[in-house]
This record gives sequence, structure tokens and C-alpha cells, in this order.
Amino acid sequence: LEDLGRFLPPLTDQRRADPAWLAALEQENGRLRAENIQVQALQLRLAQLETQLRIEQERPWQLLGADVSARSPEGGRRMLMLNAGAEQGIKPGMAVLGQEGGSPPALVGVVESAGPRSASVLLITDYSSSISAKLYHQNVASTGVVQGQWQVGSRLRLEAIDRAQPLAAGDVVFTAGLTAQFDAELPRAAILKDIPIGTVEQITADGHNQVADVRPFVDPDRVTYAWVLLSHDE
Repeated sequence: LEDLGRFLPPLTDQRRADPAWLAALEQENGRLRAENIQVQALQLRLAQLETQLRIEQERPWQLLGADVSARSPEGGRRMLMLNAGAEQGIKPGMAVLGQEGGSPPALVGVVESAGPRSASVLLITDYSSSISAKLYHQNVASTGVVQGQWQVGSRLRLEAIDRAQPLAAGDVVFTAGLTAQFDAELPRAAILKDIPIGTVEQITADGHNQVADVRPFVDPDRVTYAWVLLSHDE
């Protein structure tokens, strides 16, 4: 450091007060901050692409990554807007996935409409969201319907499970790909099967059926980057 100091001009009080020197220093600091932000953005995008590649290697899915550009106002419908649309191949009814921490890539919503370069997504926690679902317990498969319950801590409600079917806390809930059978008008009627949704937390009886509270693997309200499932190889 002593040797380096011989090559640098002395930082005198007079120089500290020099407006031109201060302006140049501020300009250089601004440039360095901008470069640092750019590097961080590139690192984030690389991590997102690496995650997408890993998901596509593990699953028979073709994905399109997109940033969340807007959200519905608090108290309104649970929606978000993606900065990609029909020009990138997005269509109504396509599943939208997210990942959080060590969770599996999981369903967070379904494309409701798509413009040329943007798409609106109905979150699975919205009141009006109804997704056919299935789970396995003791090698026995059960099917039901997952309803949005965002007012209860962004939880979900699994309904229409026969009381005779085995069901327990910790069971993993997936999409069943049967939504078209109970409402062909819904854009989400085309949603594919075997997409993770969440895990069963608590079970109660409801007449001849069982009802379960489900914690989603990914809280849709926390998603800032998502993947649209463009196609599925059987």
C-alpha cells in the first residue's frame, strides 16, 4: 500500500473541495454501481435459466420463463401479470409454475388471457380457482377438487374426497388433468396432470366426503419469476 501511495496524488483538503474532482468521483461511483447492478441481474437470470434447464431435464415439460410485471390490488382477485404473451406461445389454460427454496416446481396459477406480449394469470389461491386434483396414500389414488382459499393464509382446500378413501396429513397433492370434465368453459380445463400443488395439512369430515386444508408448495403471492408450461411429453 505504501508503494501504491507513491503513484497516487495526495488527497489534500483542497482537492476534496474541488467541484470538478468531486463530480468525477461521483460519476465513477455511479458507473461502478450500475455495473454491479447489471452483474447481479445477469447472475439472477443465469440462475433462473439453470433452474429451468434442471426442471426440463427432470420432467417431460417445455417451459417459458417470464417475470411477474404486476399483481392484482389487495382485496381483489388473486391475479398476476407476466411480461410474455401470445408472441412467445402462451395460451389461455396453460399452467404457470413457480419454485421457492427447496420446493419442487409447483402450480401457482393458470393463464386466463394472453395479449401479444403479456399474460394474466389466475392464481390457485383465488376464490374462483377450481383445479382437479389427485393424491396417493398407501398406494391408493384419490381424486378431488382444489379450491382457492387465499383469505386463510394463502391456503387451498381439497374437496370431494370420498370418506372411504385413505387420506392423511403429509400426502402430496397433484393436478389430475380432469378439470375439463366438470367445466369445459374454464380456460384451466386444459391443465395437465401430475403437476405438484402442495401437501395435506388437516382433514375434516363433510357428510360422505372428506375435506383437507392444503399448504401449497409455493405461495403465489411471493412469486416474482414464473414458468409457463408450454407443452408436455407423455
